Amino acid sequence: MGTDSGRCFGCAEAAPGWAAALRPANGLAAAVYVLLGLNAVLAAVVVAVDVWSDVLLGRVLDGSGDVGLDDFDAVKAVADVVNGIFLPLALATAVVFIVWFYRIRENADLLAPNGHRHGRGWAIGAWFTPVVLLWFPWQLMVDCWRASAPLDAEGRRRTVSEKVVALWWSTWIGSIVVGRIASTMVRHVDLTVIDNLESLRDTIRVEAAGSALRLVAAVAAILVVNRLTAMQQTRRADINPLAARAAQEARAQKLVSPPAAAIATAPAATPASTDAPRDAAPEVRPPA
Repeated sequence: MGTDSGRCFGCAEAAPGWAAALRPANGLAAAVYVLLGLNAVLAAVVVAVDVWSDVLLGRVLDGSGDVGLDDFDAVKAVADVVNGIFLPLALATAVVFIVWFYRIRENADLLAPNGHRHGRGWAIGAWFTPVVLLWFPWQLMVDCWRASAPLDAEGRRRTVSEKVVALWWSTWIGSIVVGRIASTMVRHVDLTVIDNLESLRDTIRVEAAGSALRLVAAVAAILVVNRLTAMQQTRRADINPLAARAAQEARAQKLVSPPAAAIATAPAATPASTDAPRDAAPEVRPPA
């Protein structure tokens, strides 16, 4: 049997103030929104540049003769700006996102202490560990999502659709895989041979596909951050009044109940004995 706080009655009564440890993540979430939004814009610019390059290369291969070096110089200038912004923005986004994620994981640990497949430290370490990077963060996010789900009237967690989480993770992993493929293709293209321009065009198309996946992943990540932060904020708002009410009832009980020490030291009342002699009336004697 559970309470509206999502814990058993024994836990809620033993530690009615546990919900105070739930720390809001709204400020961190706002910073993540901005950084992910910038990543989405940057990915859209890369897609546009790749499409532009693909069109120019198509004209060169068709022999139309209406493409000059100035056209390629403009593309290169935009690409240089994008490359200069990409790494600092990616690092800043990673740092802020992981800090937000750790805060969410801490809160989820309070909401469902036994509902996680991995320890809290993996909320940071999973992103830097080879191989497990491919699925540990996904499992951590799903566990936090389920632990933070709203409660029904009987105190049971509701089932919240995880489609947006699946979309975020699949497109993010897909963007990494496709990006690696594009990088490998670039290294094998010899631009001094005109016949390799077709191979370069194929590489640009693959790179555009990876950037498109990164764009979708950034938008999906914004939705995940927004939904998960809101769910925990709602749980915190629902739990704190219950904890405050429990504390108030505990204080009222202390005021009504006599202190145990006073009860232990109070002298016991001695009942009057029925065998005790009564005061005799004064004897009156007749005068001699």
